[in-house]
Amino acid sequence: MTRTDWRRSLLRTGQPARRRPWLAAVTALIAVLAYGGAAGLISGAIDLGDQIEARLPFHSPVFGGAALAVVVGVPMTVAAWLAARRDTRSSIAAVIAGSLLVGWIAVEIGFVQSYSWIQPVFAFAGLGVALAGMRDFGSA
Repeated sequence: MTRTDWRRSLLRTGQPARRRPWLAAVTALIAVLAYGGAAGLISGAIDLGDQIEARLPFHSPVFGGAALAVVVGVPMTVAAWLAARRDTRSSIAAVIAGSLLVGWIAVEIGFVQSYSWIQPVFAFAGLGVALAGMRDFGSA
């Protein structure tokens, strides 16, 4: 965090921006898992089966993997980076990243029409990330 960011936060909220190590760790973990899933889909290491693959856009796990990296991995990476740096934008980044993850899970269920225990786990993780970001909006 730059000295200017610290002062801006101090002037706006009456206190300096705080470190968010748990938010940084959780969003970084989700980003790593998203990139791992994307790599598995793109490389073919994760086999969805012909039936589920037929339901994917363009019938392409490569497209699904790339979309996973862009829609979930990148926003979670940004949120992790900002939270680790004590950046005042970490709250809005967490809300956006968490909301995108929840949306991803909803769209995934709609497309693949198959259910797994991991979907509600990540939906709740996305909700938790978004709520952690929203927690700071009351003081802004």
